[in-house]
Amino acid sequence: MTKEVARLYAIVTGIVAFFLAWAGVAAHPWAPQPKQDPQVAALAARQQQIQVESLRVKRIVDARWTNYRRNLAAHNTAAAQTVSAAPAVRVVNLPPLVVTRTS
Repeated sequence: MTKEVARLYAIVTGIVAFFLAWAGVAAHPWAPQPKQDPQVAALAARQQQIQVESLRVKRIVDARWTNYRRNLAAHNTAAAQTVSAAPAVRVVNLPPLVVTRTS
């Protein structure tokens, strides 16, 4: 019974070691990393510049929208005050200019 269990452990250990070795060989850890293309490096640098610039532009646009909303609220408040100060509308019923009769 002990030999069978030991044999089973040996087989399982061998299979696990085989798959670990296979994964290690498939990963190619000894292969040198290729150098980055200068155009790709330039594109990455340009992307970072554009991201920084877009953050600046977003801050400027947000500040302008805040200013616009503040001015719009002040304008709406002033317009509401002038509308409330306007005289009320009167409805007048006048007689018709021409009287038509049918027979």
